[in-house]
Amino acid sequence: MNKIIYKLFFAVFLLLISCDDGDLHPEGTGEAEGLKATMEVSFSGLKAWPSAYQMVLAAYGNDTENPLMSKQISVPKSENDIVVLDLNGLPEEARTIGISILTKGRKLVYNYYTYDIGNATEDVVLPISQINVASFDRIQHQVFDNYCAPCHDAGDKAAAGLSLTDGKSYMSLVKVKANLSATNKNRIEPGMPSQSFLVDILTEDIVNYNHTDVLPQEELVTLIKEWITQGAKDN
Repeated sequence: MNKIIYKLFFAVFLLLISCDDGDLHPEGTGEAEGLKATMEVSFSGLKAWPSAYQMVLAAYGNDTENPLMSKQISVPKSENDIVVLDLNGLPEEARTIGISILTKGRKLVYNYYTYDIGNATEDVVLPISQINVASFDRIQHQVFDNYCAPCHDAGDKAAAGLSLTDGKSYMSLVKVKANLSATNKNRIEPGMPSQSFLVDILTEDIVNYNHTDVLPQEELVTLIKEWITQGAKDN
């Protein structure tokens, strides 16, 4: 019996020593290695916030299409809210920080803003304070370039006399009469989506060629409507 008690006492003694060794399971400090990038930004045009995609703060290396790391930006409750978000522990190969739209597979769709951190030696705060979610530049790159330009001036001709290539599209749309409109509407009437023929042709089968299935997501039509509502500005 005494031998059994002795063995039990010795086992407990060894266990106590092991539990007191702080190097077995050291607690993390909560601080990731590498620099930190911070954004402090408010967003306008919230109706055009992407839902089929993700708005993110992302770090990019030499491959500018696929981020090294990213953190999703939640839609703000109002346009007055300042969204503060950090990217901690930037990898050494990071060259730029972007406020971007990514696919669910984390491939770049559109970059609202890019900041060079290639020579950064300390934490950075992005020098931008406001972003318009419904910008014309986003429409050009996410909508016109991908779905419209092949028929509208990417080749030798522009369907319906409408050019939607970069550098030509804005002047071809805003306050320009739509030659297919039965009610003599402009292609884009600033501030008035219901009076803009581009919205009509994307939502109604009103001409010989049906455009209602050109855009793969309804939110892209919402993006165009929000841009028009804001005044259809060239930025």
